[in-house]
Amino acid sequence: MNRRNFFYKGHLILWFVLTILTGILAGFLCSHSVMLGRYFTWLINSGNYSVFVDTFSVFRKATHANVHYNLFLWASLIIGFIWMVLCFILRKNRIVGIIAGLSSLWVGFVFFSSGFAKAEEAVCSGTADEALKNFFAAWNLPLHISFAVFYSICFFLLLLSGIRWSKNKSDV
Repeated sequence: MNRRNFFYKGHLILWFVLTILTGILAGFLCSHSVMLGRYFTWLINSGNYSVFVDTFSVFRKATHANVHYNLFLWASLIIGFIWMVLCFILRKNRIVGIIAGLSSLWVGFVFFSSGFAKAEEAVCSGTADEALKNFFAAWNLPLHISFAVFYSICFFLLLLSGIRWSKNKSDV
């Protein structure tokens, strides 16, 4: 197998895995935006924060739910970065590579730089003061909805790049 063909096959395999991961993350965030996030915000705004702390922190500790979610994020970040590098080596899908390939990088940057990561951890562990609870309740849905929309757009871009690749398969 020649080197160029090896890179094309790697590009295709990584595109496939990244597309699946991006679709899963879009689904996670759509679900959070439609149901779970609204429930969390409602618990805080309705004065039932103690119910949230007493149940969610125990659930999270027992099931390691955040570890499973983070696993998808890290896999998406690593595979997306490698796929983006291959996009530049092969001079294919470079714009999609930057946007969709690094989708978890962009989402992570916003999540941490906005201070929401610290607020979420404090709220979920029951150590949040009133200001952090209010910040979390105000930003929870808009932030997660924007992430869901962004991942959905990235998923669509990845699908389009795959369709484009299959049409130009004769170039391989």
